[in-house]
Amino acid sequence: MILDKGSLARRETWVRYTPDGRALIAMLGSIALVVGALSCATYVATPSRGVAYFLLYTIAGALAFGVALPLGYTAFVRRKGPESLGITAKRLPSSLILQAICCAPLVPKLIVSMRGVDPASMLPLVALALSIGFFEAVFWRGWVYGTLERSFGVVPALILGAALYAVYHVGYGMPASEMLFLFFIGLMFNAAFALRGNIFILWPFFQPSGQLVTVIKDGLKLPTIATLGFAEALVGMIALAVIAGKISAKGRSVR
Repeated sequence: MILDKGSLARRETWVRYTPDGRALIAMLGSIALVVGALSCATYVATPSRGVAYFLLYTIAGALAFGVALPLGYTAFVRRKGPESLGITAKRLPSSLILQAICCAPLVPKLIVSMRGVDPASMLPLVALALSIGFFEAVFWRGWVYGTLERSFGVVPALILGAALYAVYHVGYGMPASEMLFLFFIGLMFNAAFALRGNIFILWPFFQPSGQLVTVIKDGLKLPTIATLGFAEALVGMIALAVIAGKISAKGRSVR
């Protein structure tokens, strides 16, 4: 299992077939819920209806279905703590160092994209990138990739997880022509996560930086008050992880 080992070089099996049917069904169901919430936000509420879009996209899709559900399943069904989803201090220094190395090529792009942008308008975009970046690191790497890796091994998990991540962007209204690019982005993030089994190889700089470049390039405009909403969502996600950790620790002490 990915988080019981330190690196890809220690994998016992690169390809295996030990499917956990219950976990796979829960994982696929959660993807359907996340994509459904995102699609409703994009196509029904639409970004122009700020509050409805935020509630569907961030609260329902990211916080409830994307973070709370995986944490709940992991704590109450698998009897594991948030470290099983990569939310852990183990291998933290090396993860942060690798994150800095991976993030370095994005810095020039980020600087160029920010030229001429009002600094005040950056606040809600940064908050969005941090909160959605945390959700994606936990959900797509710790939960989806981790579930696939335990069932099928590293190589199939890298590929299948990247494919699911690419298809997920249909909820954003992304055209099919961009899916191949998104597949390779997903593959890169999965590989980075697999190296350390720690979301802090991706968050809070590497993955959010890429998202920030994208939203600036797309010309996304958000009201300043949205900063508070995304910040509260991020605090809620982190609080859920802390609570799940306490529940897991209490369960282990009882046993």
